[in-house]
Amino acid sequence: MKKLIFSIFIIAFLLVGCQSDKKFLTEIPTDRLSVDNAYLNYAQFKTALNDLYRLVRLNYNNRDNGEDYYHFGTGTDNLFVSTSDNARFTDWTLVNPTSGTLNLYWSNHFNMINQANNILAQTENPVVSLTAAEKLIVQAEARFFRAYAYRYLSFLFGGMPILDKPTTEPKLDYVRNTRAETDDFIIKDLEFASVNLPITTSEPGRLVKAAAFHYLAELYIAQGDEKKDASLYNKAIEAASIVINKQAGDYQLMTQRFGWRSNVPGKNVFWDMFQMRSTSSVSNYNYPSNKEAIWVMQVDKFLTGGLGVNLTTRTNQERAYWPSFWALTKFGYTGVARDWMGRGISMVRQTNYFNFQLWNNSGPDDMRNSPVNIQRVFVAPPPLIGGVERPGYDTTYVTTVRLFDGRDTVVRLKPGDPIKPEWLTSRQDTMERVFPRIMKMGSDWHYAADPSNGFAQESYAIRLAETYLLRAEAYMKAGNLTAAAADINVVRNRAGATPVTTAQVNIDYILDERIRELFGEELRTLTLTRLGLLYDRTKRFGYVVSQNTVDVKNNLMPIPQIVIDANSQAVFEQNPGY
Repeated sequence: MKKLIFSIFIIAFLLVGCQSDKKFLTEIPTDRLSVDNAYLNYAQFKTALNDLYRLVRLNYNNRDNGEDYYHFGTGTDNLFVSTSDNARFTDWTLVNPTSGTLNLYWSNHFNMINQANNILAQTENPVVSLTAAEKLIVQAEARFFRAYAYRYLSFLFGGMPILDKPTTEPKLDYVRNTRAETDDFIIKDLEFASVNLPITTSEPGRLVKAAAFHYLAELYIAQGDEKKDASLYNKAIEAASIVINKQAGDYQLMTQRFGWRSNVPGKNVFWDMFQMRSTSSVSNYNYPSNKEAIWVMQVDKFLTGGLGVNLTTRTNQERAYWPSFWALTKFGYTGVARDWMGRGISMVRQTNYFNFQLWNNSGPDDMRNSPVNIQRVFVAPPPLIGGVERPGYDTTYVTTVRLFDGRDTVVRLKPGDPIKPEWLTSRQDTMERVFPRIMKMGSDWHYAADPSNGFAQESYAIRLAETYLLRAEAYMKAGNLTAAAADINVVRNRAGATPVTTAQVNIDYILDERIRELFGEELRTLTLTRLGLLYDRTKRFGYVVSQNTVDVKNNLMPIPQIVIDANSQAVFEQNPGY
């Protein structure tokens, strides 16, 4: 009781003291940090723009969370969550307005829009010290990012509220514009960016004209589909041609081996394009050493902050996409990942359609399907003795496998002997441990030989091969199948694939070719929702659980319920079926 009274006395004393010194302790700011006084010169505007690059990079470097791969096509025709059939974006009945991942990415992109609007408004402030040229470049980058964010939201969710000014006070009565109106707004921003962005840049990853023209081609196609206006396909062809014909920079497909690992024997140019950097200054991803790189998400293990948010030792493509065959102990693996293995944990797995049917018309020489780029045969490993691999060591791995017909068979393997498919008899065997390893998503070497934390890979946001495939789509929709086939064949010829014929050209063929060329690069779900084909392609080519649960409504994602609930003074329409 005495302690309590003493405590009350002390508190009372302190309160009295605080009151008497209130004037002394009250902080009166003479200036407050805001957009108005934070962005005053070109260097400060570039700092603001850099945060928009960071927000875009979040689409490619995830939180070590398998759901973050949903926009790369999880649950569609190319991917599914391998660890459980009861997973969102594999079982489509679990995708609903309360999905936290959709809410996160919605918020990220509207944050990007608001930041871009703040930057644009401040460029018109008379106190700002910008030359006319600097002002145009800042506005061009900001409008590109605003277009990028609206493109993401429009393709994925449909029409969005159009915000062209900063949000300065609470607003609870947003209404959705139509998708056509939203795409018109995006096009205007991209047209401005295409005029005012530079052709080249000395800063890897910074925006250039070709990036704006590439997305313009895609948006003109989307508008042509939406408005049933064939003239827009011709505008798409014109925009893509500016990039392809080198009017917006010296871009071309890479056809000869290049880069810092080009002396590794037995590989090919497609393999070269996905080799992670060896030092801060050597990157196979970046222009000009890679002439088809138009926009690359920068990752640099050697720079502070170079790996992105929540990533301090690695990026996660390899962990997400690669099987965990290093844990296949019954066939001689020890459960310890080694340098050449990587340390995949199979967050996602390719569909059987990708692994098998997709390549039926590619011919035997398609380098994208060669063992160099897709490992389909797994073998017993060299033994690990004293922590060191001992190739050629005389050892035999012995295990008993129960086959599907119920018989037990004794398996004896020497290092290098292939593991037969019939020995893979559990769900974990085929869904997590052993499935084709897409080599572009990882590396056969790691910093400090550490496969757990020694991997840091950049990502292509735009590569010239996709520009050709966009122009092929536009040509096809404009009725010029000959030109469409020619563009597809530019990509296929580089790969050594069998040329497509005019009679084979349709949207399915183009979508197949996009998977063959752009797997793990394109945001596949956005491509399918742009076309209204997510349901159709998943129903025909998806993982069996996805086939059985996908619905027509999934051609658009659900508007997050938190958005609808917060918009209390107007109806924010939910997408049909949710």
